[in-house]
Amino acid sequence: MPHYSYEAFDRDGVRRAGALAAATREGALEVLTRRGQIPIALTEGRPATDVAWWQRELFGGGGLPLPAMAMFTRELTALIKADIPIDDALRLVAMQPLIPARVRKTTTSILGLVTEGEALSDALAAQGKTFPEFYWRLVRAGEASGSLGPVLDDLTVFLDSSVETRGRVGAALMYPAVLIVAALGAVAVIMTVLLPTITPLFQEAGATPPFLVRVLGRVSVFLSGNAYGIAAAILALIIAAAVALQNARARMALDRILLRLPIAGPLIERRDTGRLARTLATLIKNSVPIVDAVRISASVLSNRVLAEAVRGAGDEIQEGGVLSAPLARSGLFSDLFLRLTSIGEQTGQLDTMLQRTAEIYESALKRQIQRLTSLITPVVTLVIGGVVGGLLVTVMSALISVNDLALK
Repeated sequence: MPHYSYEAFDRDGVRRAGALAAATREGALEVLTRRGQIPIALTEGRPATDVAWWQRELFGGGGLPLPAMAMFTRELTALIKADIPIDDALRLVAMQPLIPARVRKTTTSILGLVTEGEALSDALAAQGKTFPEFYWRLVRAGEASGSLGPVLDDLTVFLDSSVETRGRVGAALMYPAVLIVAALGAVAVIMTVLLPTITPLFQEAGATPPFLVRVLGRVSVFLSGNAYGIAAAILALIIAAAVALQNARARMALDRILLRLPIAGPLIERRDTGRLARTLATLIKNSVPIVDAVRISASVLSNRVLAEAVRGAGDEIQEGGVLSAPLARSGLFSDLFLRLTSIGEQTGQLDTMLQRTAEIYESALKRQIQRLTSLITPVVTLVIGGVVGGLLVTVMSALISVNDLALK
């Protein structure tokens, strides 16, 4: 949504400047009028939340973290469904003792705009990238239809489901991650403590160390002598990769490669298909026009190749087409998703079929994650056991060899 910078006189005759988000220039003027302000200058420009590229976060888009957004939505939903006015509901959310500081600050900013006469959706949109477009679009649809409570309920279910999926993946990967860290620690101790102690014993005995001990010893000497250089090189690679991924072409190429990987590809496709179906179903159910719903849904997909295909489908729908046809031509989506979408279009129950599609893909994603994690843990355990055990056996064999030499 475009952002506008303005100068206006308020009710007290004080000249004020600020910025707001609106679909058109006329919409921005209408927002100022509702606030009781008299505009004297209005120019379209960058939102106030934008920053120079060298000040941007490398690993984030600037929005609220998903758990924080889910918490905000859950609290606001409960209060609005209890028939508490929006401004009072926002005050109560900001007063919650366990709410994160960033959410409290954002809530206070929204409250300030609402008390000035802006609608809740406009206040959310004015926060820049803090809330994704589909979020405030749904809120606007709820305001227009008089069903803000049910819409916020749908948002809560959507966000809670996303948080649960992300948490399940994180919890499943926690144990293998701990094993890997422990194994790296054990290898570091062997390479930096045990091997430097054993090698001089062979030299004193006038014997040649075993081949593996010699190799590991040279690796240990190299690592210890170039530790700072290696750390700097790794850090430089991480920063270079992060900067490269800010480039749209590089990110698109990476996403295309990820889709072709044997295990990661199907996982990404199922995750984004479920997310697309869930978002589209929620938007269409709440009377968002299909063209806008498709375009907004594309923005919630993590894979840019899939997102570009969905945006292309939105352009074709605007010209009189249907959703399933361009998605089928892209060759990126499964036959099941395309078939269910086509049935929904033919029967006029697209939101219902998409809701069912989302449930199918989310369930399939959960099962796939469970299978992968049940396979990853024993494989990682065996690999780590083999590496660490092999190193220990090598060290023990070397110690026995030194003892044999001493006895001779």
